[in-house]
Amino acid sequence: GLLLVFLVLAVFLEIRLAFWVAVGIPVALLGAGSFLVLGGQTLNMLSMFAFLLALGIVVDDAIVVGENIYAQRQLGKPSLQAAIDGTVEVMPSVFASVATTIIAFCPMFFVTGVMGKFFAVIPFAVIAMLGLSLFECAFILPCHLSHEDGLVFRLLRFFFYPLGFVVRIFAYLNRRSADFLEVVINGVYTPTLRWALKFRYAVLASAVAMLMIAVSLPVVGYPEFIVFPKADSNFIKCSIAFPNGTPVQVTDQATQKVVAALEDANRDLAGDHGDLLDIVYRLVGSTGGDQDSFEGSLGFGGHVGTVEAELIDTSKRDITSQALIAAWRKNVRDKKIAGIETIRFIERSFGPAGRPIEFKMLSSGDDPEQIKQLEEAVERCKNKLADYAGVFDVQDDSSEGKWEYRIRVKDDAQSLGVTTGDLADTIRAAYFGAEVMRLQRGRHEVKLMVRYPKEERSSIADFNEIFVRTSDGGERPISELAEVDVIRGYSEINRVDQKRSITVTADVDEEAGNARRIVKDMQDNFLSELFAEFPYVQVRWEGQQEQTQESVRSLLRATGVALLAMFVLLTMQFKSYMQPFLVMAIIPFGLVGAVLGHLVMGLPLTLMSFFGLVALTGVLVNDSIVLIDFINRRVRSGVSINEALIESGKRRFRPVLLTSITTIAGLSPIMFEQSFQAQILVPMAVSLSFGLMTATLLVVILVPSFFRIYLDVISLVSSPDQAPQMSVSAPGKELSA
Repeated sequence: GLLLVFLVLAVFLEIRLAFWVAVGIPVALLGAGSFLVLGGQTLNMLSMFAFLLALGIVVDDAIVVGENIYAQRQLGKPSLQAAIDGTVEVMPSVFASVATTIIAFCPMFFVTGVMGKFFAVIPFAVIAMLGLSLFECAFILPCHLSHEDGLVFRLLRFFFYPLGFVVRIFAYLNRRSADFLEVVINGVYTPTLRWALKFRYAVLASAVAMLMIAVSLPVVGYPEFIVFPKADSNFIKCSIAFPNGTPVQVTDQATQKVVAALEDANRDLAGDHGDLLDIVYRLVGSTGGDQDSFEGSLGFGGHVGTVEAELIDTSKRDITSQALIAAWRKNVRDKKIAGIETIRFIERSFGPAGRPIEFKMLSSGDDPEQIKQLEEAVERCKNKLADYAGVFDVQDDSSEGKWEYRIRVKDDAQSLGVTTGDLADTIRAAYFGAEVMRLQRGRHEVKLMVRYPKEERSSIADFNEIFVRTSDGGERPISELAEVDVIRGYSEINRVDQKRSITVTADVDEEAGNARRIVKDMQDNFLSELFAEFPYVQVRWEGQQEQTQESVRSLLRATGVALLAMFVLLTMQFKSYMQPFLVMAIIPFGLVGAVLGHLVMGLPLTLMSFFGLVALTGVLVNDSIVLIDFINRRVRSGVSINEALIESGKRRFRPVLLTSITTIAGLSPIMFEQSFQAQILVPMAVSLSFGLMTATLLVVILVPSFFRIYLDVISLVSSPDQAPQMSVSAPGKELSA
């Protein structure tokens, strides 16, 4: 990414200017690393992505300053004076631009839930780099550019003299790019801008239509919205559970069959490409999940087991983990392993915990009738989920426990003085034993226990032969004194807010179904009828749905505050309440490019896509601020409105284009990265890159058009006998319409 950014700078800028602009990148990187250490952050995948994300952004202000100094030198000014004038002219707008970008990243600090903790390092690293790059371009870069031929370049020419042809190549490319941009600006952009200013309301209507189409496309499923799409993983797992009390030998044999099914799937899919599996291991007695996870709720013991496999790296195989799991599931089904109560196939992934579809069914009480309604409602929900296309692994966490003997004293036995405690003590003494005395053996005491012989207590076949002593000293069979029910209880009972709960989960094949649409259909067309039939039952959504809503709500609230802060900052910059709206009006149009980018790349919209849109707002505002600032300056100098708009657009076209290209170049390695760790971040990079591609073209056309419409509005609201006026950034001066 850094190399691409430098190449772009070298092609479009003078080689010396490109060199000093690019030098600011490692300065910002090293300084941001120091801030990460002070902030208790680490250098990890997310912080590295933040650095890549900021590569193109941090050179924006340096490009604006450097390009303006270069333009001042083109006017014939000495290098020192050009550096001073060029920096002073754009520094207020550069400071406002960096400040708005920092504000745009701040909402990520306030995302709640697991996602907020997961991504907090991204804005931390980006803001640190932005602050350091602002300092570098304000005080260090002008010093470098104020010298005609510095010592550094003389030394570089001396040591790299054999590579002088590279400099000549870049000088040639620089001249060709300058000529090309000149042709584009004068032959394409200027006529287009004149046409747009003439038909500004048609341009506005077309832009709004594009925005409406971009908003409506995801609503109808192009592209689909998936909270966290399944990424190709290096770890897959199968957890199985038999009924409580199943001998460990049965579970062991079942896990061996599961391993055989995995090896068969590996042979079928790998073919001549080699082995897909790196490590495979079995575990009997535990599913290997956390206690809070669904796998952990299956419990521990000889009735549960797991098979987990580590695959070779994603860059070394063409078969995805989803394809391998699908073949594995089919082979396990063909094995017809008898007695399995629960089976689940899992792949390790990033993002929020929970399944694509996960909710709790709650009972308002513990009355048997209410519990019965809860269980029936759960079964109805599971059957409904199974009817949707692409839904599989529909399960709940209400697993049955071991067989239980529930003993209740008969009414006739109570008259004999027999209590439940008497029955319990007798049964315990029969199978566990009763302590009758303690014997001294040296320094130790030995308990003497009396109980039935082993052959009689190793089975419950003779349970009815147990005799219970009554209060009159007689002994009677337990069958005469108690009612004995043999039933299976629950392995565990879960509660939420003191209400009995059962969690229902399901997985979704993203190519055949969409979790968000399935949940919405259930909420609109199924659950209302279900609750009317079962009035004691309630629902509470969890998993990815709950965590997504929590994260999006907090992100939207923080974004609203950030937009308000941007407005205040821009109001101070332009000394106007209306011009900030011109700058911020360009923000929604970033969605056009983001949606187009996801369609082109074949990616679904994800939560990370929205994070990318939030970051995009700062970059779009940057270009608009500098452009409007130049328009204000030209109008104050006495240029007519239309000519000021056209001249400012021509002047800012080159730096606006260059800042966007450098940002896109810095992000391009992420967009095409295939590693497992980077897949979660690709949608964010796509939103930023494609949003910039389209919004850059819109900025240089829409901002002047919006500005002209703004002046039309001022003319309409002004009284006929007064000249329309508006405030601009220069204190004490006004801009005449």
